[in-house]
Order: sequence, then structure tokens, then C-alpha cells
Amino acid sequence: MPSNATKRLYIQTPDPITEPVQTSTIVIIHPGSFNLRIGRASDPLPLTIPHCLARKRVSPTKKSSSLIFRPECVHTEAKQQFKVGLKQAEETVTTRPTSTGEYRQTSSCKQLYSYNHGVKGQRTEVICPQCWTKTDNQPPIIVGQEALYVNPADSYNLHWPIRRGQLNIHDGPGGTMTAVLADIEAIWATALQKHLDIPLKDLKMYKALLLIPDVFNHKHTKHLMNLLLDRLGFGGAILHQESVCATFGSGVSSACVVDVGDQKTSVCCVEDGISHRNTRVTMEFGGSDITRCFFNVIQRSGINLRELDPQSTVDCLLLQEMKETYCNLDQDDGGIKEHSILIKRPEQHIVKYPIRLGDEGILAPMSLFFPDLLTLHGDLAHVQKRSEGDPEDPHDEFYLKMTSRETKLAKKKENSDNKDANESNIGQFDDSTYQPQMDEDSNDNTESLQVVDNQKSGRGMEMEEEPETESDSEVQLMGIDQAILHSIDKCDNDETKKKMYSCMVVVGGGMMFEGAQQWLQYRVWVGMPPQYRLMLETMDVLTKPKELDPQMVCWKGAAILACLDTTQELWITQKEWKQYSVRMLRERAPFMW
Repeated sequence: MPSNATKRLYIQTPDPITEPVQTSTIVIIHPGSFNLRIGRASDPLPLTIPHCLARKRVSPTKKSSSLIFRPECVHTEAKQQFKVGLKQAEETVTTRPTSTGEYRQTSSCKQLYSYNHGVKGQRTEVICPQCWTKTDNQPPIIVGQEALYVNPADSYNLHWPIRRGQLNIHDGPGGTMTAVLADIEAIWATALQKHLDIPLKDLKMYKALLLIPDVFNHKHTKHLMNLLLDRLGFGGAILHQESVCATFGSGVSSACVVDVGDQKTSVCCVEDGISHRNTRVTMEFGGSDITRCFFNVIQRSGINLRELDPQSTVDCLLLQEMKETYCNLDQDDGGIKEHSILIKRPEQHIVKYPIRLGDEGILAPMSLFFPDLLTLHGDLAHVQKRSEGDPEDPHDEFYLKMTSRETKLAKKKENSDNKDANESNIGQFDDSTYQPQMDEDSNDNTESLQVVDNQKSGRGMEMEEEPETESDSEVQLMGIDQAILHSIDKCDNDETKKKMYSCMVVVGGGMMFEGAQQWLQYRVWVGMPPQYRLMLETMDVLTKPKELDPQMVCWKGAAILACLDTTQELWITQKEWKQYSVRMLRERAPFMW
């Protein structure tokens, strides 16, 4: 029997389920920084609602920060950083040939400025049909789309419980862990009752599959599981990583998954349903940052939309709509064109701006490859870190690793002391005196190492293989093409790298631009090591796998995973969670916890 120091929890896995999987009783939840996608596994597509809520303000003075755009991009080096990124993007656009073999000519910034600078908004007679959300009854919370259109003059705070892919813990009102989880619970509960017609009292008959980021926070994930099983009361739950679900939704077994969301971009290599831990990298920029970049670029061309306020939620939504309308990565679409920008604010007359745009539509999306355009600074790129441990899991991998090391050091010291004693007493005892003791020590040492080897098998192997230092725990902010090259380079062997270069899957809503597939393929091909170009037969970049909306691919893959026979052994029940808590994730999670 192993000693107490090396005991490990072995939880009996449930017997395989022989009955057909009831897909209508499985709820797939994919929470994002901007949108929540939720639906039954039997649904063809999920319901999508803004992942936010408005809470009635207790004190008139305690206003929360409800900005969609990040405020931390204003710093002393921002202007210089923007110029550097803009120059890099312009040079890249002009040096890549078009489909006809010609080179794109840059539009005249001075010409655009001289025209746009004098343009004034024209007030039309058309009133915007969008209305402010009615708050006459003073509801305590308002969820989703209605929350976005609560009049700023009303006494409500807009809360976004997830920012940059993680729980939005901050110093302002509603920024504590308890408050953030309460917001998530309110949003999910409203979606379940109002849109899926599932009463909360019936959730014990349902199961939930929750999608989590590739680079996840252990404590946050534990709180979300507790929210599902304890507070909402689902009968069972399971976690799956977004990248793995993306491959299932795309119908490929192995791929380098590129997930460009509203506020984060993550890259990860997935092989046969396993997310390689060393290849995961997440950067804190996404579609909303491209929108902010587009606003900065058009201002450079003299466009002054006086009615717009980037500090307003409604105006941020309008800017996102403008980005989706005017931005693309089509190398053949060049030249100066005339457009009409409509400023639509709830219950107000629409204002029209006749403007001219040149390369602004392609330069803003190029910020995905040249993040200097986004004027970001700070520690904004992350890789997967070890768990810091949890008091509810006393025999976690970190504990086992430390105790195993201490056992080996103690044995080494004991053997060294015996050796010194043996040398100091030569001639006083014959060899037979020490032989039994040496054999006993050898057996003990072998038995101890055998226990350690058992702990290294399976889920413990990855932790033992990790270096002792955290030198690789931080990476620099980089363009999406460099992140792909970095991720693939972390793969173990050439055969795996070849697989990843052969198939790249792009999901999420932050890179839905015409021509994005060609640009990404071009940038990776130019940057990859030359030897792999000779090895590759094809390089597929899937931006609309199976003709699905890239925003729905991860959710669809999770719905497929939830119905597999192998998944049925991984569900964590309410009873098991209450009894074992986070230890269940170490034993049942389909990835290295």
C-alpha cells in the first residue's frame, strides 16, 4: 500500500450508459466576452445573446465602467506605436501582388483628408427605429440585448462578467468574484428560462457542457463548475476546451486552431482530440480592438463623426457595424470610394455623412498581423500555467510532485549517510553486515520510485515533464501569423508540425473579413521554416468549415462531443461534486487539469 503522502483519489467511473443519449436534455453553454451562445445539443444552432446585464444602481454615484472598448490604450508611446504599425501594414499591403500579378497603389491620405475634413453631418427626416429599453417598472436586472439599450440617464449599471476571456474581476462596483458569479448566474438563468423554456427547478434532469478557453484559470473554472452544479442545479456537467470543440465542429482530426474572438485571440494545436498544452497561447486583442483601430484610422483621413462618442455603448455598437460594413482583407479591392455613413441613435433623427475611404478598410484588419496598430502595452500574451493548488484537493499533482521529490531526496541523503558510515568503519564489520541493509534500502527505494512512476502515468505525466522554472510562462504580444508559427514550433516532432501546417482552422467572429483566408495563408507560408514547404502537399486554411458560421463552430463541436459514447463516462454529477469538489476535475476532465 502506498503511504499517505502518495495516496491518490481513485473515483469509480460510472458504468457505460447503454440507453441512447438524450440530446434534448443536454445544454451546451459557450460563454464569451461579448456574446453568450447557449442551446440544447439537439438544436441545429445556438441562441446568441449579448453576455451582459444591467443592474439597478443602488447609489446614484456608484457608476460602473460599461465600456466595450478598452481604456488602457492611451499611453505616452501610443502615437509612435500607431505610426510604426501603420507603416508596417502599408508596406506589406503594397508589396504583396494582387491576383492579377500587379501591385496595389496606396490611396492619397492628403487627398482624402482635404475632402473628408470639410464634410458635415446631414440631419435626415428619418428617425431611428431602435428604442431605449423601457425601465418604468424599475426591474432589478435587465439581460442581453435589452441591457445594451438602457438609456444612460436611467439608474442602471451595465456589467460584463467576462472580459478578455476570463472572469471580469476588477476594483469597481460589481467587480468582486461573488458579484461577477452572481451576474453570470442571472444571465444564464434568464437564458434558460426565457429562451430555452427550461424551468430552473427542472435543471436536475438536465446536463450542461461548458466550453472553457484553451488557456484557462483553474480557480475561475472551479467557480463556474460550482455555479452549474450547485447554484443552478444541473444534474451533471462536463468541461471541454474551445480548441478541441472547434476541430469536432470542423470535421477534422488534427489542426492548428485559431480562435479570434471579440477581445482575445488564441492559438492551439489539437491532435486527435488532445490540446497540446505547450502550444497554447492567448493574446488580449480581438474584434473590438480592430473596431477601435478603424475609428483611429478614419480620423487620420479627416473623418470627424461629431455625433459619435466611443465612451457610449450604443456608439460602440454602431462603430462595430461600420467595421463589418467597410473593412475587408481583399487585396484586389483598392482605390478611393465614396460611402455614406449613417449615425443611428435610438429615437433620434439619423445623421448622414458622405465620406471617401481608401486603404482604411484594409489597414484596420491588418492590425491582426501588426498589433502595434492597436497601441497596446503591458503583459497581454499568456500561456497555460500550472495550477497553484486548491485546499479542497490536498493530493493534487503539485502536492504529489513535491512529496515525491522530498521522498527521493530523503532516500538519497539516507544512502549517502550509510555510505559515509560504511567508509568510516572499514575493517570493523565485514560486508555481510551491510548486505541485508543495502538490499532493504534498495527495495524501499525501488518501491518508492515505482509509486512515483505510477503517479507519472496518465494525467501526471505532463506535469513531470514540465521544467522547474517558469521561464516559458510569458510570451511577447505578436501578430496572429507569428502566434501560429510559435504554437506549431512548440509541437514535439516534425510529423506533428507538418499536420498543423497542413490544416489551420479559423473560428470566432473577430476575423470574418473577405480575403482573410488568403492573407493568413500567405503570411504563414512566408514565415514558416523552408524545410516544411517541401514537406507539405497542401496548406488548408478553413475559415468557414462545413459552411458554418465561424462563430458557431465551437458550439456545434461541443454538441457533437456531448453525444459521443466516450463522453458519457466523464459527466460529473451533483452528488460527486458536493462530495469531492475540484478533485473530480482532476480525475474526469478530458484534458490535463
